[in-house]
Amino acid sequence: MTINIDISQNINEQFKQHTGGVSLENGFIINPAIGTDQARCIFLEFPGNLEIYHFGKTNFKEPIHMLTTNAANSHWFLIHINLAKFAQEKYINHQKVIFQKNLPIGILLYGAGLEMKTTIPAQVESEVIAIRFNKKFLHSYFTAPDKAIDIYRSVAYEDLDDLLYSKLAAVLASMDERLKCHSLLLDFLNAFFLKLAKHEKPSTIERLHASDLNLIIKASVSLRDPLETQVPSLNELADAAGMGITKFKESFKLVFGKPPMQYRNRIRMEYAQEALQKKLKTASELSYELGYTHPSNFTAAYKRYFGVLPSLVAHSSFRNK
Repeated sequence: MTINIDISQNINEQFKQHTGGVSLENGFIINPAIGTDQARCIFLEFPGNLEIYHFGKTNFKEPIHMLTTNAANSHWFLIHINLAKFAQEKYINHQKVIFQKNLPIGILLYGAGLEMKTTIPAQVESEVIAIRFNKKFLHSYFTAPDKAIDIYRSVAYEDLDDLLYSKLAAVLASMDERLKCHSLLLDFLNAFFLKLAKHEKPSTIERLHASDLNLIIKASVSLRDPLETQVPSLNELADAAGMGITKFKESFKLVFGKPPMQYRNRIRMEYAQEALQKKLKTASELSYELGYTHPSNFTAAYKRYFGVLPSLVAHSSFRNK
């Protein structure tokens, strides 16, 4: 089945045309001939051009091929969060990209000038959250939206860390209470925008060619697994992408908000922070798990990044940097 999605239009109605069964007041139940488990697809619209869609857990009985587009002059944005337990195959501007599910769950922000193809396999669990908003929404809360987020990128990536995940879970749990859901959704967006605001803007690259974007996202796979110790060097990553080091670093920063090795360090440090906060690992265990030759090296690296010793984390309310 092929579904065409235009970000500038209501997502619920477009999806319902192809998969809808029983209608609900604020959505529909997926047709049992198409998906399992009587999955609900819920749509809520809030003041200020803000919408949220929750496409509930289901197993599609045949592959779903989705073409998502957003015109170059569109004023709409879409936040896409895949909560499914499988890798998603995407084509961004005709270039194939695989988002690995065993790595940190990611949030994709789609902007203007986007064309993306996504394949949802048959007989595997699917669950997606989408948040759609207009530039008018940004202007309602930011005097200079382009300083809050880079509104000129067609694709931006951010990790769904522990803090964002807990806020998102609260949003989903309140979707039957519109006022509460609206408040919690704004809280989630505030935290998300704060993370995007920390993205470093490249100095020379304004837009990526489709093939470059594909290579940059592929390169991120080896950097996003905190436990991977055999990581290509910056030279090797740039060579594989067919770019010089400067262009590779700037292009990577455009999508992920930091140069490659700084981004990898962030992934590792945030993984360690969560493990310490939840008392899953000791600092010594983490030091060897992350490939440090001695616990003192890990302790020094952790303090440089977070400003506190790992031994103090379990007793502190210190959150993500």
